[in-house]
Amino acid sequence: MSPGDFEAFAERFAAERKRLDQLRADYTTIISSRFHALRMLWFSLKSLFNANSPLDRYAVWSRGIVPGTGMSVQVDITRDSRWTEEDRRLVATWNARPGTRLPAADPIVSIVIPVHDHRDVTVTCLQSLADTWPSTLDVQAIVVDDGSSDTMASLVSRMDALDYVRTCANEGFIRACNLGAALARGKYLLFLNNDTIVRGGAIDYLVRTAEENPTVGIVGSKLVFPSGQMQTAGAIVWRDATGWEYGKFENPADPRYNYVRDVDYVSGAALLVRAELFQRLGGFDRKLQRAYYEDTDLCFATRKMGYRVVYQPLSEIVHFETVSSPNEATSMKRFQEVNRPAFREKWAAELVQHFDNKPANVAAAARRLRGAPVFLVVDTHVPLYDRDAGSSRLMHVIRILRDIGCHVMFLPENYAGLQPYTQELQQLGVEVLYHVDQGRSMEEALNEVLPLVDYAWISRPELYSTYGPLVRRNRRVKTIYDTVDLHFVRKKREAELNGAGPEEWKSWQQLELEAAHDADATVVVTTEERGVLEEFRINNVYVIPTIHPLEVVTKRTPEMTSGVLFIGNYNHQPNVDACVWLANEIMPLVWGRLPQVHLTIVGANPSESVLQLESDRVRISGYVADVAPYFLQSRLFVAPLRYGAGMKGKIGQALAFRLPVVTTPVGAEGFGSKGALMVVPARAQDFADAIVHLYRNESEWKRLSDSSEATLLPFSPAAVAPKLRAMMDDLADNRRAAMAF
Repeated sequence: MSPGDFEAFAERFAAERKRLDQLRADYTTIISSRFHALRMLWFSLKSLFNANSPLDRYAVWSRGIVPGTGMSVQVDITRDSRWTEEDRRLVATWNARPGTRLPAADPIVSIVIPVHDHRDVTVTCLQSLADTWPSTLDVQAIVVDDGSSDTMASLVSRMDALDYVRTCANEGFIRACNLGAALARGKYLLFLNNDTIVRGGAIDYLVRTAEENPTVGIVGSKLVFPSGQMQTAGAIVWRDATGWEYGKFENPADPRYNYVRDVDYVSGAALLVRAELFQRLGGFDRKLQRAYYEDTDLCFATRKMGYRVVYQPLSEIVHFETVSSPNEATSMKRFQEVNRPAFREKWAAELVQHFDNKPANVAAAARRLRGAPVFLVVDTHVPLYDRDAGSSRLMHVIRILRDIGCHVMFLPENYAGLQPYTQELQQLGVEVLYHVDQGRSMEEALNEVLPLVDYAWISRPELYSTYGPLVRRNRRVKTIYDTVDLHFVRKKREAELNGAGPEEWKSWQQLELEAAHDADATVVVTTEERGVLEEFRINNVYVIPTIHPLEVVTKRTPEMTSGVLFIGNYNHQPNVDACVWLANEIMPLVWGRLPQVHLTIVGANPSESVLQLESDRVRISGYVADVAPYFLQSRLFVAPLRYGAGMKGKIGQALAFRLPVVTTPVGAEGFGSKGALMVVPARAQDFADAIVHLYRNESEWKRLSDSSEATLLPFSPAAVAPKLRAMMDDLADNRRAAMAF
C-alpha cells in the first residue's frame, strides 16, 4: 500500500468512526426521550385492544431500558444485590450461548414464551433454552409479558437478541400467544410455556420432523413431570370433547410413548406449527376464553386443512403444569369446562368419529389416526439392516408398507429394543414392542395391540410355529409366513457338500412345509423357491425379493479401483465357507497371475476361522458402519458361495454400486437375466480364471457395470411395492369371500 493509499484509507476510517459515534449518540437520545416512552405505551395499548399488526416489529426493548419508564438505566448485573445468582447465570449464559450473532432476518423458528408473574419459573425456562440452544438453527426468541407485576422486564432487558413485549394488563394466554406470533419472523412458531424446562435437542427434533415431511402441520413434544413420570405423549379427545393425556404418570421409556405418531392434539405447552398455516387459520381462536382448548382447536383446524398433527418423542420437555395457578377451583383451569361446550359444538361432525370416554378404549383411541391396514411384523430381532441381508430386506419392506399408508408394529422375538435400530424404526412411525424395566411383558404388549392387527408378517419357520397360533386368536388376522430363504434347501445343499445325512434338512423341511400350509400367504425371495414350494402343492406363494435402491446413478470406470471385495455376516455359515474357500483355494490361483491384488473381507461377526485368514494380502475389516468406500474403491466383488438358498443381498448391494460381480449359480439365484453378473461353476480354477479375466478386461468390466441398473430394476422399492399391494389385495378378497360365505 502506497503512502497515498494509506492516507486515503485513514481518512475514510476516521469518517466512518465519526459517523458511528454520531449514530450512537442519536440512539442514546432517542431511547432517553419522551417520544420513545410514548411509543412503547402506544404499542402496549394496541396489543391491549387487540389492534396489533404483523408489521409491528417493535418487540425488542432496548438494552438497559426498564419498560414503562423509557429511561436508560445502566445496570451492572454482576454487582447489583437485587439480582440472584440464577439471574446472573442466565444473563451470562444467554449472552454467551453458542452461535451468538445478530438475529437472522428469516429465522427457521420463532419461540413464543407467554409469561405472567412467577419470574423464577420463567428464569428457569430461559436458562434451559440458553443451556440447550440449538446452534444449528437460526432461532428468534420472543417473551410476551402478559401484564406481570414482578421485575421480569428489567431482567430480560439485559439479554441480547431477545424480543420482549409487555401488555399493560393480563389479557390471557390466547391473546398473549397471538401477540407473540404477530412479532415472529420464523418459518415455524414454537409456543412454549414458561413453566417448562427444555432438554437438549428438543427444538431440533420438532423442526426436523416438520422439515422432513411437508404434510406435517403441527409437531408436539413428549412432556414429562419434574418427578420423571410421563405427563403426556400426545393426547386423546373423546366423543364428548373431554381430553385424556396419554401415558400420564407412566414410564416415559415405555415403547408405547416412543414412536412418532399422529394424535388428536398436542399440548400448547410445547407446540410447533408452520407460521404460514397459523396465519391462515387466524391464530388461536379468540372466541375461546383466555386459555384451554386453544391447542386442541388449532390441531383440529390443522387436520381439516389437510395437514397432520404428530407427536415427536425425541423432543422431551419437562412441564411443571399449573405451577402458575395451583388452586384449580379458582385458577385458569376453570376455563377448561367453560371452553369445552364451545369446542364440542364447533367440531361436532368430527367428534362423531372419536371413541367414547372409557378406559377400555385408550389403546385404540391413542392409535385412532394410525395408518391402515395394520401389520404386525415378527422377527428374531429388530432389523440390523447394516449387518445382514435379511434385515436389510425386511427394513425395506417396512418402509414400503409405511409409504403405502400401513401402520406397522414390530415384535422382536428377543423382546429387546436394540439401538440405534429401534429408534430408527420408531422415527419412521413403527411401533416397536420391547422390554423396559418394570414394563409390560411380551404377552401383555401383544394382547393390547392384537385386536388392532389386520396382517401378521412372521419371518422364519421356527417363529411362525410359535407366533402363528398366538396371532390367530384374532380371527380377522391374515398370516403371512416369510421364509427369508428356504432353510431346508440350504441345509440340504450343505449336507450334500459335506457328505452329511438328511436328518437335519428333513426336519427343517417338515417345519417349513407345515408353516406354508397353515399361513394365508407364504413369501419367498426367488421364483426358484416358489417353484420348490409349488411342487409340494403350496400355491399361495408370493415372491418379495431382496430390495436394492441404486446407490450410484452415473456410469463407472475401473480407474482408481483395486482389489477384490467380499462382504457378509459370518453368523451365516455359507459366508464362512465362502471366505475360507476364497482365501485358501481361489486367491492363491489369482495371485499366481496377479500378485498385487489384495482381498478385503468385510462384515459383522467374523468367526475365528475367518479371522485366521488375515495376511499381507488378505484384510479382515469386520463390521463397518459405512461400506460405500469399499464398494467404490474395489475393482471386483466376489461371492464364491458353494451352498445357500434364497437371494443373496450382498450381490444386489454390489450391483447397487455398479460394481461387477463374479459368483456361482447358487449366488446368482433370483437375479433373473443375470446381465450384470459373471456366473461360473463352483470350482476354484474356474472362479480364479473369471477374476483374472474381469480384472484385466476393461471393456468387459464396463459392460457388466453398465448392466447393473437394468438388472436391479425389478428389485427397486418402486417395483416391489406393487407386489406387496397385490398380495394384500388377494388376502383382503379372500377375507371378504370368507365373510360372505
